[in-house]
Amino acid sequence: MPRQKLMRTPGRTAVGIGAALSLAVGTVAAQPFRAPSLAAGSGGTRPLKYVSMGSSYAAGPGVGRRDGQSRGCDRSLSNYAHLLAARRGLNLVDVGCSGATTADILQRSQDGFRPQIDAVDADTRLVTVTVGGNDVNYVGNLLGYTCRHTGGANCKVVSDAEVDQHFQALPGSLRRVVAEVHRRAPKARLVMIGYLPVLPGSGVPGCAAVPLSLADLRRMQTIYSRLTHVIGGVAQETGTPVVRSSMIGSDHDACSAQPFVAGYHPPATPCWPGPVPYHPNQAGMDRLASALDKTLGAGLDLLLDS
Repeated sequence: MPRQKLMRTPGRTAVGIGAALSLAVGTVAAQPFRAPSLAAGSGGTRPLKYVSMGSSYAAGPGVGRRDGQSRGCDRSLSNYAHLLAARRGLNLVDVGCSGATTADILQRSQDGFRPQIDAVDADTRLVTVTVGGNDVNYVGNLLGYTCRHTGGANCKVVSDAEVDQHFQALPGSLRRVVAEVHRRAPKARLVMIGYLPVLPGSGVPGCAAVPLSLADLRRMQTIYSRLTHVIGGVAQETGTPVVRSSMIGSDHDACSAQPFVAGYHPPATPCWPGPVPYHPNQAGMDRLASALDKTLGAGLDLLLDS
């Protein structure tokens, strides 16, 4: 299955954001997973272990300060997982990685890190996951079609037929992620988090921030809708709570006055090697963290005694 790379568009050529954002799977020997130690909390209790897994929409490339230990995974220190952990006093183990697919969660080494699922163990009490977009080449094709429309070179686009094949496999892959989390951490609460929308809703015209032909705009609106329905469907089928990012970001797409995601030519962010198009910004991460906090409610505290 093709792996998507974050891209920028200097001039008229679409290229990788550089070594810091490239995906070098297999080029570095996998290192053993090391969870941070659990610090004692008030009353002698230990903070709940929280594992955040997923792709770049969980990792947060281009947002706030970069985690210098994350290598090509490019995790932000102010993504929704870090914000929630700070608010709730949780012991966060963030293994989200830019470019990740469900296979990277379940079985593949990525940028020298073990499969993300290896972070989940019997001590884990909360797991969040945002994944699936790279399985169906969502951001990759969004970038590729934009590159092509703006006259870029080396624009990579996966065919509709191949995308359809990936969609056929995605529900089963997501179900395996859910099942493996529960197998490894039977006391953990799992929450799925969807992808914030880049594009305005179906039937709404695009804008300069997302330079696409009308046909490609409609194509990508359909792909996003399918992705949202698959994630929501698996969540419902497995009884997993889901943060419905499509609703949260419905009036905050890249064409809106207050976007939760960047357009194709976002400004560079300090601490990052380059701008990151079509990904959540800090406002988007803040909103996801608030929605996740609301989804968890007060019930998470009960897991301290479980």
